[in-house]
Amino acid sequence: MGFLNAFGVLGRFLIAAAIAFVAVALVVSGDARIAFLVIALSIGITGLVFAGVGSRLGKLSAMTKQLRTSGVTGKATITSLRETGVAINNSPVVEFSLEVETTAHAPYSKTIRQRAPRLLVGTFPPGSVVSVLVDPSNRDRLAIDWEAGTEQVAPGALSEAEDTAPTALLRGGVRDLEDLLHTGRPASAMITSMEDAGDMSELGLVEIGSPGDDDRLFMIGLEVKQAGLDPYEVRIAHRVPERLLGRVGPRTRIGVAVDRDNDHAVAIDWDSIRH
Repeated sequence: MGFLNAFGVLGRFLIAAAIAFVAVALVVSGDARIAFLVIALSIGITGLVFAGVGSRLGKLSAMTKQLRTSGVTGKATITSLRETGVAINNSPVVEFSLEVETTAHAPYSKTIRQRAPRLLVGTFPPGSVVSVLVDPSNRDRLAIDWEAGTEQVAPGALSEAEDTAPTALLRGGVRDLEDLLHTGRPASAMITSMEDAGDMSELGLVEIGSPGDDDRLFMIGLEVKQAGLDPYEVRIAHRVPERLLGRVGPRTRIGVAVDRDNDHAVAIDWDSIRH
């Protein structure tokens, strides 16, 4: 938000400076007055542009102090989403179609555009339930509250806002993934992308000195293939054993286990990779 506020702050500063130059122009005469008025016009126009950009970007961020302090808490089911091609601070602006429910309003549908934490993109497919804050006097003013997390997210997938990552990347995910390897349907997958999120112990996800404390957490894109089904893509947060660091990456084929009730809940079987 600091980056976004900078546009508005700079815009207001330049507008104030333009007003000051106009005031000076009123008490001088001749060529000096013209010079001050030209300067005032130039920086005033620039200030209006910056203020407008700051206002526009602020709306795409959606979460305001007013919503945070007085908004009604509710839940919304994502029915569809698409990226707009706009990014703020490397975080994409996504268009969400939502079915919204709050205690202050009857259920309703609403489409919004909001900045999504970069590490969360791809982890909330349609059907995911997100927390929202809604203006009690205007239900069309709402924002997804990333800090409150999401529901129906695959084990190992991100569930917190980017500014709380990475210490909260996994909500019981390490244990869930181990269980899923034993209970899920066997399948195969190809790694399509990997993004290093940090050392497991430094992130506080495992105790220092415990097995796997030098493993690393990655955001991993997978193309999953189950028997009888077309390949599909998922994106999960998953640990990578230290022994495999530098040995696995895009186009690596691996064995996985898929949750029997949720095809987007996937655990990687690193033992399927030959030593």
